[in-house]
Amino acid sequence: MPRPARIAAAIVAATSLSIVALAGCGGSSLPEGVAAQVSGQDITLAEVDRSLSQQKQAVEQQGQTFPEAGSEEYVALQRQALEALVFQRLVLLEAKECGKPCLATPAQISRERQKIITQNFSGDATKFTDFLKEQKLSEDEVNRILRLEIEQPRVTARVTRGISVTPAQALKYCKANPQEFKQQASREASHILVKTKEEADRIRAMATTSNFADLAKQYSTDPGSKNQGGSLGTIQKGALVPEFEKVAFALGDGEISQPVKTQFGWHIITVKVSAARDIPCDEAEARIIRDQTASKKNEAVQKWREKITKKWQSQITYADAALEPSTDTTAG
Repeated sequence: MPRPARIAAAIVAATSLSIVALAGCGGSSLPEGVAAQVSGQDITLAEVDRSLSQQKQAVEQQGQTFPEAGSEEYVALQRQALEALVFQRLVLLEAKECGKPCLATPAQISRERQKIITQNFSGDATKFTDFLKEQKLSEDEVNRILRLEIEQPRVTARVTRGISVTPAQALKYCKANPQEFKQQASREASHILVKTKEEADRIRAMATTSNFADLAKQYSTDPGSKNQGGSLGTIQKGALVPEFEKVAFALGDGEISQPVKTQFGWHIITVKVSAARDIPCDEAEARIIRDQTASKKNEAVQKWREKITKKWQSQITYADAALEPSTDTTAG
């Protein structure tokens, strides 16, 4: 997701869920409607609610079921959401301690805001302002979200500065983990789908390995693969209609089939076959360096996260002890 869209998602998330487990938090000196306080800064129940709304929307878009309000799973998500919000406040405190190299300027925040207005509200600042009013989001809240998006990468970049993996280290890793560098046999299929055998015969007469993708873009009626040059990606047995599958798994590498009829129409099929093999370490070097560098940076950030959580612990107050994060987990 592009950065402005990601920020917009945080800003414009729906606020339809109701806080259940956090609503009756008694025995705390925190103001009503506040779930936690970090160095004097309130984290409201509404913020937790918005975070859960984003999660609910993402889960339901994937066709999955979000936990029922009040369930054990739902309460666990509330706790994790609050923990993440607490950490965001800590990042902003760390940025302030870092000073100028980490802090976002008013001009930078303004530019981020304008990107969101341009990309998500057709450039209409009034629509953006009206929407924020509808969602009861204050300017301070919006600016905090924008500031976090700018400052967090700067802070974590300082944490991970200097972390790298050398070619020699990559070679050592490759030799120590040969099981990770075995490429399984695979078969990628592409097809051109048309309505009649006459049209399929005509296209087949023109088709070669070099022009197959162009012909698919020009003639195929399959909207899912047409713009990808007819590519269906890697195929597995049992996932395709039998007539198509029989031909696709009988073809040799680069071979093009004669027209094949299925319930969808007439197909011309070609495949790219990759045999199983061990990937040489020199070929895997770039991937190892990329993945291992990312892994080391993630580990450094996690350790830093634990460190600053302990550092600021005395300035974090929860509305109820039940809201505090588990000691053996850290929310993302």
